[in-house]
Amino acid sequence: MAQGKGNSVQRRRQKAEGAVPISAAGEGGGEGPRAGPSLSGPVGRCEVRAVTVPKKSLRPGYGRAGRGTLLGVNYFKTSLSKRVDVHHYNVSIEPETVSKRMCREIMKKLRETYGNEYFDGKHGAYDGEKSLFTSGCLPFKSMKFSVLLDNFEGSSCRPGDSGRPSSASRRAEPLSQRRAPSKVRKFDVSIELAAKIRMDAIEEMMKRALGRCDQELQDRALDALRVLDVILREIASRRGYLLVRDNFFHPSLGQVCDLGDGVEGWRGYHSSVRPTLMGLMLNLDTTMTVVLKPTLVDEFLKERFNVRDLSGLQKRDWAKAKDMLKNVRIETTHTGVSRKYRISGFSDRSIRELKFMKGTKDGNGEEEISVYNYFFDTYSRKLKNLNFPALDLGNSRKPIYMPIELCKIVSGQRYTKPLSSKQRMAQIGASKQAPQERQKICENALKVCNYSSDKLIAEFGLQFDNKLASVSGRVLPAPQLDFGNGKTEEPKEGRWNFNHKTLKKGVTIAAWAVAVFDPCCNDGDRIAFQLIESCSRRGMVMKSPAVVQKQPRNSFGSSPEERVETMFNALRPYAPVFILAILAEKDSPIYVPFKRLCEIRLGIISQCMVKPRTLNDQFLGNLALKINLKMGGLNSPLSQRMLHCLGQSTIIFGMDVTHGSPGDVEIPSIAAVVATKNWPEVFHYSTQVKVQPARMEMIQGLYEPEGGMVRELLMSFYSTCAKGVNPKPSQIIIYRDGVSDSMFAKCLEVEFVAFKRACAELEAGYNPGITFIVAKKRHGTRFFPQSRDALRNGNVLPGTVVDKDACHPRNFDFFLISQAGLIGTARPTHYTILVNENQLGPDDIQTLTNKLCYTFGRCTSSISMAAPAAYAHILASRYRKLMSPLEGGSTTSSSSSRGIGVSRPLPPVPILRMKADHSMFFC
Repeated sequence: MAQGKGNSVQRRRQKAEGAVPISAAGEGGGEGPRAGPSLSGPVGRCEVRAVTVPKKSLRPGYGRAGRGTLLGVNYFKTSLSKRVDVHHYNVSIEPETVSKRMCREIMKKLRETYGNEYFDGKHGAYDGEKSLFTSGCLPFKSMKFSVLLDNFEGSSCRPGDSGRPSSASRRAEPLSQRRAPSKVRKFDVSIELAAKIRMDAIEEMMKRALGRCDQELQDRALDALRVLDVILREIASRRGYLLVRDNFFHPSLGQVCDLGDGVEGWRGYHSSVRPTLMGLMLNLDTTMTVVLKPTLVDEFLKERFNVRDLSGLQKRDWAKAKDMLKNVRIETTHTGVSRKYRISGFSDRSIRELKFMKGTKDGNGEEEISVYNYFFDTYSRKLKNLNFPALDLGNSRKPIYMPIELCKIVSGQRYTKPLSSKQRMAQIGASKQAPQERQKICENALKVCNYSSDKLIAEFGLQFDNKLASVSGRVLPAPQLDFGNGKTEEPKEGRWNFNHKTLKKGVTIAAWAVAVFDPCCNDGDRIAFQLIESCSRRGMVMKSPAVVQKQPRNSFGSSPEERVETMFNALRPYAPVFILAILAEKDSPIYVPFKRLCEIRLGIISQCMVKPRTLNDQFLGNLALKINLKMGGLNSPLSQRMLHCLGQSTIIFGMDVTHGSPGDVEIPSIAAVVATKNWPEVFHYSTQVKVQPARMEMIQGLYEPEGGMVRELLMSFYSTCAKGVNPKPSQIIIYRDGVSDSMFAKCLEVEFVAFKRACAELEAGYNPGITFIVAKKRHGTRFFPQSRDALRNGNVLPGTVVDKDACHPRNFDFFLISQAGLIGTARPTHYTILVNENQLGPDDIQTLTNKLCYTFGRCTSSISMAAPAAYAHILASRYRKLMSPLEGGSTTSSSSSRGIGVSRPLPPVPILRMKADHSMFFC
């Protein structure tokens, strides 16, 4: 069978410099290639001798497509005035503490105590863990220091507890009755010289942008760049800012925004140093994070659950409260001395029921006393919330209970749980800035950060230009889209519509139903009729719904699961193939059980909506697009000639991994992979999902000896794409979301190799070329138009690409703003090509990526990321919701939030009953 481009590319690829062989054979790995089954017949295993891990692709040149444009970027020219080597010292602290905040406090005290005598007045930059960097050497190679830290927060260094005593042996005690933690604690800090870091390696690496650069030089440059980022974080730490990776936040850096439900937004800056084709650059950008309000815990709970007093909380609310408050730092308020602890949970009983044994006044024995009486007798505090549990500030072996009303949340703690729709909207409204406003903020950021007068900056010889840099970019043309009746259109400014046009392929829906869960919605029939009219204008055929079923009034007090079950019992006689659900609100508790029943138990396509204030044609049109896509229709795909750069039979993958909330190590990660199945339309995708251990970024299930995600998706491509006419993909293009720069090598070693193994086992000699592209949106780069070449709101035009100036000096990367930024400043997506076996040129990859951003079937506008990666992200999020009732207590992690090693089986991936034609059910 023909393999197109892949054969010649593979011959060139076999000569790749420095390839590392990795065994791809079965047990033992010693057998050579043997005959395997063809994709056109039954599939079995075909072993191969080895798979090579290639070096990361270097930039082959620059793109030329599109018209030129001039842009500003939030980068400041950076230079190193000193030619002194940086010395790297290993830092060891005993007893060991996992808290970076505590480690920084210890090192701060060490500098204050020993700085002049042992550090020659050097400040040094500490990373909060194991590394200290100094400009020049210290007067010792190895030294051990004793540090006394007062106001010590005992929970930060508590060793892991082993076992939990039986309930009979556990006695509740209030905090004050337990022995108070020591006010002063001793730490032993060992500092030992580890290495010298040549800072001129950065400049040397940048000079060799398109030339030869050995791995040793690249590694030395990376070490030097890490030092610069540690310096910036150290400065922020010493100023008392809240640190989050390369970002820092503080109320003094901007107006604090109330986001509702007990949280607020703090403003801050992203600050990092980047090597670029223009030289070394400081990247500064404004940003925002969400923190808990520093308020009494009972006040937080009342605001969070929207109740006047705690008696309004249900049992499930207390369970949510425990999840929200776990590991949150609080300070006590009932004495003159504030002490800080971390919340581990709630007591099993109410304050009224909590009692403990207390020594008698004469000291001759013990007597039982209630917590209420203890606080009244000792502190004259009359507790109010007697019917509610106390906070547990201890551990599993020794609980320490404190009344909720006497504990205050410590300021400056990030809120890492998912935000509600109301909070998200408030955050978007508070953080959005028009491009002109954001540019001014970035220009002023250098003054706000005041790096020029910082002693640490001077110590390491860093200097920054005070003007934003300018870069050259290009605006790529929009692709041509196909509609019904042979019509085509090239979108303007990233948007298009269906005025006087129809869907490329509209579906017919005969038996369907409307399920009204909103008690305030009395016009389900009208909504159904208007939806039918809107779908008809777009080329779909929807019959009248078999039934418009309202939620029975007597079921509103039932649980969400019971309400959904009751609704489906009413709908079952009508055998609908599609259900439109009208919910009362976004984030409705009905959503998850409804989707679980539709997709796992019944295999029915569904669409949820919240009745808008105005039911206009735009709203209904977007609803129609989603329904048509889910039911297997074609909305507005790319014209076939738009994919000429790919040759014949190409399969495009999108991959993403979603994790639990930051810091939550008990929630498993979910890996989602999608792949096109209808070449050359590139519109519908097959899906595969796997569950893997918590916080694991590399996808583990791509290749498996008896299957795997890649194998299944390749077989799906074969079964649905032009059987008998070159069905094998001759080349593979992968868009991988969410991989950081530091994980690029691991990504090639694990995921690229998995693709190669999966292909090799499908058929002897089957080795399609792979182009592996990482897409990243979490960065601080922003572009601003410097001419009238812009949207009305001041954003750069959709299709703006930058592959010079602001890009890495050696990596094959580019920035693309493919969307029409309607709110705030448009964020570019940063694409890095790790492997390019298909030898696609910069123009080929950039124009393909831009075109794919126009194939997202849920809307009539281009999106900010290539559709395959966006679909993978949505798919992973959908499975996260489907599995949410199953995750509790059935996860795998190497450690819990209390530091105790646990190992639990991973929950199974839900098996859906969706038809093959309905593979886009998740959209």
